[in-house]
Amino acid sequence: MDKYRKDSNSFTRLKALEFFVNFIKNHDDAIENDDVFAIIDEIVSQEELAELIKSTYSTKELTMIQEKCSLGNQWDFNSDPKRILWGMWQHGPARSTLRQAIAKLANTFINNNAKHNPQDGFKKRFKELQSTLGLSDFEIDILLVMLCVRDDTLSITSPFRRRFDERDKIVFIAKCLDYSTIRVVKAVSPQEKLRRYSCLDKDLDFVDDLDPFLYGIENEPLSNIYYQKYQGEVLPWDFYGDLAIKHGEILKDMISAGGGKSPVNILLYGAPGTGKTSFARTLATELKLNCFAIAQNANDRHDRSSCSTPEFRFGALQVCDEQVEPSQSMLIVDEADEMLRGNCSGGGFFMLFGATNRDSVGDKGLLNSVLDSIRTPTVWITNTKANELDESSRRRFDYSIRFDALSSIQRLAIWKNNVTKMKLKNLFSNALMTEFAEKYATSAGGITLVLQNIVKLKPAKKEVATLVEKLMLPHCELLDIPNQTDKFLPAKDYSLDGLNIKGGIKLPQIVEAIRYFQKDKGSSPDRPRMNLLLSGAPGTGKTELVKYLGTTLKTKVVVKMGSDLLSKWVGGTEQNIKAAFAQAEEEKAILFLDEIDGLLQSRQSAKNSWEVTRVNELLHQMENFNGVLIGATNFSTNLDAATLRRFTFKLEFDYLDIEGKKLFFERMFQTQLSEPEEKWLAAIPSLAPGDFRTVRQSLYYLSKKTNNGDRLSGLERESTAKGQNRFSAKLKVGF
Repeated sequence: MDKYRKDSNSFTRLKALEFFVNFIKNHDDAIENDDVFAIIDEIVSQEELAELIKSTYSTKELTMIQEKCSLGNQWDFNSDPKRILWGMWQHGPARSTLRQAIAKLANTFINNNAKHNPQDGFKKRFKELQSTLGLSDFEIDILLVMLCVRDDTLSITSPFRRRFDERDKIVFIAKCLDYSTIRVVKAVSPQEKLRRYSCLDKDLDFVDDLDPFLYGIENEPLSNIYYQKYQGEVLPWDFYGDLAIKHGEILKDMISAGGGKSPVNILLYGAPGTGKTSFARTLATELKLNCFAIAQNANDRHDRSSCSTPEFRFGALQVCDEQVEPSQSMLIVDEADEMLRGNCSGGGFFMLFGATNRDSVGDKGLLNSVLDSIRTPTVWITNTKANELDESSRRRFDYSIRFDALSSIQRLAIWKNNVTKMKLKNLFSNALMTEFAEKYATSAGGITLVLQNIVKLKPAKKEVATLVEKLMLPHCELLDIPNQTDKFLPAKDYSLDGLNIKGGIKLPQIVEAIRYFQKDKGSSPDRPRMNLLLSGAPGTGKTELVKYLGTTLKTKVVVKMGSDLLSKWVGGTEQNIKAAFAQAEEEKAILFLDEIDGLLQSRQSAKNSWEVTRVNELLHQMENFNGVLIGATNFSTNLDAATLRRFTFKLEFDYLDIEGKKLFFERMFQTQLSEPEEKWLAAIPSLAPGDFRTVRQSLYYLSKKTNNGDRLSGLERESTAKGQNRFSAKLKVGF
């Protein structure tokens, strides 16, 4: 039974006949089935072929040929043309004459039909494909051979196996074009245009993605497969604030100076969803350049899986560079992670023909070559960390910007911008957007997605806050984004009274000193920094003091645990430290580094170079930080000596004294102590404010049945649990 065959046009049908004639001329093996000769069915009738065969061979020769046929190859002149030709081909001595007859038949048809349909649309579009991609005539012919194979106009044959691999296809193409296999191997290798531009896939099959263009199904330009001009809205340049101020001028000068004459490659890297793409688009608009985006994934057009590979994207970038005016354009390679990391491919069958197994696409060599040759200014965007990129590739970027996770101020700007753009200002007050910006540490995309759903759901104003929460919580959970529900507020019964803090300066004075520092905008080099070190045993009130300062001074507190900043990557800890200071400075927040001893261990006892470099980075940031830094530690004696000198105030939190114990007991438990109970409390060693809260919580559900004896017993257990050898009431800091 004949297979389904796509309708062919006159251009491909005539080209297929040319290829078939060459194939028959170069093929001298058996042919496994009659489908190979099916192309002849379309140009000759059974009677015409029988007449041709009878005039070519003698009766004796035809009788011998038929007698030599095996049971499966039997034929007669009542058979279909393809069956006749296939049966005769199986008799080796008949092939030479049969080739001549087939060539004569095919060439006559070609000559008689070559001038038909001179405006064949398919042919014109193939010419456009060749021009757009800069393909040679040889490459176009390879593509046409595999198109004819895909459409069953030509059938590949192999005498050894029924499943055709790359080798069969290479040999078949070579025979159809009458060229050496070595030349075909080179033309279809991964680093060459047919594969890089995704005309052939990794199995050398024709890529269906070209069909909508070639068959006129779509009217879009061919270039849209490889790149598209961005014509959407962009954010205003001043939206980017410090980012535009810090990097804007040098970027503009650098791109303008290149003028499309020399490569200019900009790398934007860092946390996802931080506005890298929108920044690049705004930069292009600011420079009055046309902005072109390189096709980045299979969803760009028709679920095109081949377009997501580094092979295709490198090729698409080069196609775009050839097609646009470099001095008037800027290219954006978004989601370039795999291209920059060095994804490898290649090899396979090509080794059989002597080709080198080159890691040709997505590898360091090709990346560097492209970086050095692209004429149009190009912005590369990746979420890949800098230390995951090869150093030789990093050196080739003319400029780079690291994008850290969005601060609450940046998120607020995104909320406001999107609310305005989507015409939702009647639903969102500034206070509500501020709350969302601080509470949900999501990306710009997450904010946009939630607001798009608000537009669809059309809630009443009173329902907005609840609806945003319902939309945001699963989004944050899916992306493992912690919910910032903790306002970092002190306990409602907290006060400075009763704390046992060692030092010559009272806490109220320190609070006023910080307040004065925040108001003082002086630029004197002698203006001291406001760095506080809080040391002492756990539960003695260090964190509560930081909460109190944030509330009293009406200043946001950015909290970073020492373990949050430590990274397994070389240089990662230093980058995290730098980012923490940058975030606090941008948000004009107090930076609270808890468990700072993990970052500031003495360099004298360091065993590894990175233990020294992270201390050096923290010292550098402390020297240049314009905000309030508070570090907390339980082990101040382990800190680097140079670091200790950089803290303006050093506060040692000791266990509560007798008066402090009484004050916290009566405040926490809302009760009075009898004289014997006061003596009992005074005798319990090493009590901290946190112990009273722990006991209060443990007795919460038993409150109606408890008395001061139960509370004092609970405090005794907390004291015993600490272990007297771990934190002495006489613990000294050692400044």
